[in-house]
Amino acid sequence: MNILYLVPHVPNPTKIRSYSHISGLKNAEHQIVVATLQHGAKDAEYISRLEQMGIQVISIQITRQKSLINSLTILPSGHPLQFNFMWSAELMRRIEAQMRSNPPDIIHVEHLRMAKYGLLLKAHWPLVWDAVDNLESLFTGASQASTSRVGRFVARIEAPRLKHYEPWLVDQFLATLVISYRDQALFMAGSVSRREHIYVAPLGMPINPDASSLNRAPNVLLMTGAFNYHPNVASVVYFVREIFPKILRQRPDMKLQIVGANPSPAVEALQNIHIEVTGFVPSLSDYLHRATIALAPILYGSGIQVKVLEAFLTGTPLVATSVALRGLDVKHGEHVLIADTPDDFADAVILLLSDIELRNRIAAAGRRYIEQNHDLTKTTNQLLDVYEKVQDLYKSGAKIGETRLL
Repeated sequence: MNILYLVPHVPNPTKIRSYSHISGLKNAEHQIVVATLQHGAKDAEYISRLEQMGIQVISIQITRQKSLINSLTILPSGHPLQFNFMWSAELMRRIEAQMRSNPPDIIHVEHLRMAKYGLLLKAHWPLVWDAVDNLESLFTGASQASTSRVGRFVARIEAPRLKHYEPWLVDQFLATLVISYRDQALFMAGSVSRREHIYVAPLGMPINPDASSLNRAPNVLLMTGAFNYHPNVASVVYFVREIFPKILRQRPDMKLQIVGANPSPAVEALQNIHIEVTGFVPSLSDYLHRATIALAPILYGSGIQVKVLEAFLTGTPLVATSVALRGLDVKHGEHVLIADTPDDFADAVILLLSDIELRNRIAAAGRRYIEQNHDLTKTTNQLLDVYEKVQDLYKSGAKIGETRLL
């Protein structure tokens, strides 16, 4: 199958969903062309990696200033700011030229930020919109819990716009993909006519031999993620201020590692003798294999938390809030310890630190959960099934909503 994949950020190991889909499709020997936007110097390296995998990449540089202007231009319309954030007329021209020279069998459009391209292409091509997760729920949470005043202000503008726009988008496409059953339910509650064409496309992960480690440090807590992403910033600030002091009072030897790309100034400011902020690291799994316990004290968010799946995959025992586990069929005390208050979270960490048998049991159950539910080969086959359904719908002349662009 010849697949044109439109994605707002260059796929790389830190952009897990697009990288997972593309890797799985490539492993299944499908032809893939990626159309995307470059945001920084590191993207050139990621593009080179994709090309070495045999994937053609069409890309355009977009600056933060250009994206800001795009969003301000859309502000009076009532559309979400996300709708125009990644728009590039030049990228659209290159996509159209690519399609003339090498017509795709299916177009995969990832995220609301790329939906404008999809709306312009959907009339003449079989196309899937990958919403990933429900952004209205994300921005509603951010409007209250973001650590940034600007973030809260933008979220309060964006959330009501998304409430009306996301359901409308579902009705514009032959199929919509989401990452979890919770997000599927949220979209179904809003979609008028295409509820039955909202599919869960789970995040796939390559299942390597059992990666559990016997060389874990005895006193290292680990938080992972992109630490310029506002839910991650809010969670780490919450943990350091409200929970970590309670742990240190009982275990003054504990260390916290905050591992992930682009830490914000608020996160960098947390560094002290007990806290290490690493920034980008070449291998996140190396840190997970050495950690005693992984943490996911998420306060708000949407979709499935990749950090949770990565902890499970590496056999790292995990303490998490209920919010961090939305969309996952996991149980407290079996796959993970769940704690939603600072006292309960600190107590759960102390319990795991003191009980190695419990740590091992939870770690093994988390690993089994990944093997059963997120095997990349299985999730790729599920994605291909959706592609085939969309091709059949397109060939049958299935009707979808009429597009309204500015």
